Amino acid sequence: MSVAPSRPALRTASRRRCRSAAGEALLAAVALLAAVAPAAAGDYPESIKAPGVLRGIDVSHHSGAVDWAKVKAAGFAFAYVKATEGVDDADPLFGANWQALKELGIPHGAYHFFVTEDDPEQQARFFLDHVELEPGDLVPVVDIELLGHHTPPGVARRLKRFLDLVQEEIGVRPMVYTMPNFWNTHFGAGFGEHPLWVAEYGVDEPRIPEDWDGWHMWQYAEDRMVPGVEKEADLSRIHPDLGLDSLRIDRLREAAERTVDVPADAPEASVDAP
Repeated sequence: MSVAPSRPALRTASRRRCRSAAGEALLAAVALLAAVAPAAAGDYPESIKAPGVLRGIDVSHHSGAVDWAKVKAAGFAFAYVKATEGVDDADPLFGANWQALKELGIPHGAYHFFVTEDDPEQQARFFLDHVELEPGDLVPVVDIELLGHHTPPGVARRLKRFLDLVQEEIGVRPMVYTMPNFWNTHFGAGFGEHPLWVAEYGVDEPRIPEDWDGWHMWQYAEDRMVPGVEKEADLSRIHPDLGLDSLRIDRLREAAERTVDVPADAPEASVDAP
């Protein structure tokens, strides 16, 4: 997942869409070198190398074609794929990626790149219209990492509206993907009950953005060569105290139902604020 400047007179675009031809040529050269000499194991934090770590990747059409059988054979346990961005940008490879992941039985989820200038209700509907979720799928994600140049006031309120609408539709809280510095600068309380996917690179452990007590997923590397991926993918891991079941839609629904199943003789909660 990535960051980008705004499109003139329109809205924010993801970073990779705005790469110049020279940038693409440079990436091709880097990709060729990486294919010949892959990154050394020491390039990653020690916690990533521990036995039993559940690692996965996230991709979009910028990653190119993906041979998911090769990704699975390389030891990656799950994947997130980009579905939509804003109110009118559907990822052209989402359908192919989603179907292949289902056929191979790779746990998978979809993410939406939140455009801060766009209407949150339209964004939520656009995402839900493009993703057909099933009980065993991983919880959907909203990627919030960039404040567009023409963002009006109240961005936290609009992000919350998006999350609430998706939650109403699927019955569980979507996960939030973000970066500590960005989040702490632009957002505040009111999101901590959502699962957190935090992105931070070059560290042994990620920092936790304000309003959360811990992370569910950690994106520890970006733009890496992965067997089976034509261009590049980002790398993440599940928290060591959790498993993939902690992010499956059906398991989260069951947990939510247990939470609201209050005994009939339980005392009523006070509505008075402390």
